[in-house]
Amino acid sequence: MAKKNREPAYESGPQTKIILQPYLWRVSKDGEATLEAAPATACRDPAHGLQLLDRIGAGGTMFAGAHLVCVTADPEAGDYSEPEFLGEIGDVPEIAA
Repeated sequence: MAKKNREPAYESGPQTKIILQPYLWRVSKDGEATLEAAPATACRDPAHGLQLLDRIGAGGTMFAGAHLVCVTADPEAGDYSEPEFLGEIGDVPEIAA
């Protein structure tokens, strides 16, 4: 039986990624609350990311808020674009312009 051709596990060259970066409130031992980044989630497309933002905004998760960003990356070349902000909801850290 002949083997089927399979695509490589990763694509080479620049790739556009949609990333949801959620945040949690953490309370330190001295009682001070701070926002902390939770693990980021890769989204299938911008619409999927916006659905996740809506879920966070509706209180359907443990997250305080989130940023949704689009980045272009070429890991082989070490090139990464500045994130393009597609949306945010809830309590998020201020991003310097």
